[in-house]
Amino acid sequence: MLFNPKPLRDPIHFKFPVQCIWLKLNGSWPLKRIPSNAFENFFGFLYSVWAWYVVAMVGITIGFQTAFLVTSFGDISVTTENGCTTFMGVLNFARLLHLRLHQKEFHQMIAQFVKDIWITKSSYPSVERACARNMRVYQVISVLESCLITMYCVMPLFELYMLTLNDADGLVPIKKPFPYKMLFPYDANHGWRYALTYVFTAWAGVCVVTTLFSEDSLFGFFVTYTCGQLNILHNKIDNITIDSYATVRGGRGGTEADYQRECIRRLDKIAAKHSVLFDFINQLEGFFSPIMLVNFMISSVLICMVGFQLVTFVLQSLEMATHLYACNWERDIVFAGTANNSSAAPQLRKSLPTVYYSTDKVFRSKLQFMIMRSQRPTCITAMKFSTLSLNSFSGLMSTSMSYFALLQSFYENEEN
Repeated sequence: MLFNPKPLRDPIHFKFPVQCIWLKLNGSWPLKRIPSNAFENFFGFLYSVWAWYVVAMVGITIGFQTAFLVTSFGDISVTTENGCTTFMGVLNFARLLHLRLHQKEFHQMIAQFVKDIWITKSSYPSVERACARNMRVYQVISVLESCLITMYCVMPLFELYMLTLNDADGLVPIKKPFPYKMLFPYDANHGWRYALTYVFTAWAGVCVVTTLFSEDSLFGFFVTYTCGQLNILHNKIDNITIDSYATVRGGRGGTEADYQRECIRRLDKIAAKHSVLFDFINQLEGFFSPIMLVNFMISSVLICMVGFQLVTFVLQSLEMATHLYACNWERDIVFAGTANNSSAAPQLRKSLPTVYYSTDKVFRSKLQFMIMRSQRPTCITAMKFSTLSLNSFSGLMSTSMSYFALLQSFYENEEN
């Protein structure tokens, strides 16, 4: 069955983040190392088959998306628009594959966390409350990403419904929508093939997004409570001499030698716990660092694509004024005798006199207002706070770095 260890102290209140249920559903959660009976052995076999099916399903869906990108490679706008979902799928395909191939390390990391890192409410209530409070951020992000994948899966069905209403007679063949832009090696637009392909690719998207926020939540869970353990050690170090003196004086008035021994004993316990934390941190590093590398590289590409789409959107809106001004508003050229005969021979059209008709005042006035309106670019904003463009993105990065330096300066001043 699934590996679900419990700590020796306060096992009732221990639980992993609720988002981890998705890692269990898609086959990424580790099993018990040694099955206790034949049923658990058979369950483990079926669970492994399901896990590899999920990996294959996501990989096949990414292949469909990649085929669409290859055929649309000449159109940079289409490529960048649909490349975001494709690269996101590639990122989480790598995550699923990594989790599947490193089940032993995953199992060991969970076991060590439960044994050495978990903080109970009864031992350090304030630290435990702070850790639980920090995990709420991951809960909010998980809800938002769940809404996102739900929209991806449901909105094409509404689009299909509206297309069906507009063509109630069925005279025009409808190209049915899918959750993402894909190209299939078969006709997936009709009958049961459409329904099966839609469910197949939609569930692949669900596995991609749920793996994203569930693994991130688990990583944040590990890091948050590891930081809590470090804060506990910090507090013990700050009070090591005071607590040692209180212990010695409380034991029938000890000597200075007793005080020295108590200080050394407490320091040895802190060093031992510190070594345990370092071992766990090294496990986190070894397990998550490949995913962090893939995440960093693909996220850079995604940011580039989103930035390009925003800049392209603004530039296209600015070109409206140029096209309005160049629409030959100053005259309308008509070849006499051929205005109603577009099929006339080119030689005849060249021989006829050219007549110029100027546009009237109403047309020019409306054109002027349109040009004035087009000089203000159409753009996407962040709640009217800032325009989403390449310049604003660069400014955001610069401002974030400034804030980071300021916070680091405050932190160093407090430490000193």
